[in-house]
Amino acid sequence: MDVFEKIGESVVMAGKQVKSKAKEVADIASLKTQVTTCDEVIKKNYIAIGKAYYEKYKNDENAEFAKQCTAIKNAESGKKRLLGEIEARRNGLDPEAETDADPEDE
Repeated sequence: MDVFEKIGESVVMAGKQVKSKAKEVADIASLKTQVTTCDEVIKKNYIAIGKAYYEKYKNDENAEFAKQCTAIKNAESGKKRLLGEIEARRNGLDPEAETDADPEDE
């Protein structure tokens, strides 16, 4: 065999190895994407179960997760209050002022 044939064979072998490694990396990436999709489905369904439980037992003080239901109700109340403050500030109102009157005008 001459030198050019040996170089040619080496290049072909290297190309096959690169192709094989690239396919392996692509296959692993695809599998990781599928795992992520499974995780998202699991999370979505856990949330749906939790929401259904909350809706069913949110007013039951003896429910197994009453403490968590109360925490959710408190957070919802706080969120509503904060959204009201945001809206008031967007409308140019000071939510902490008792009146809209300017004390310097008196």
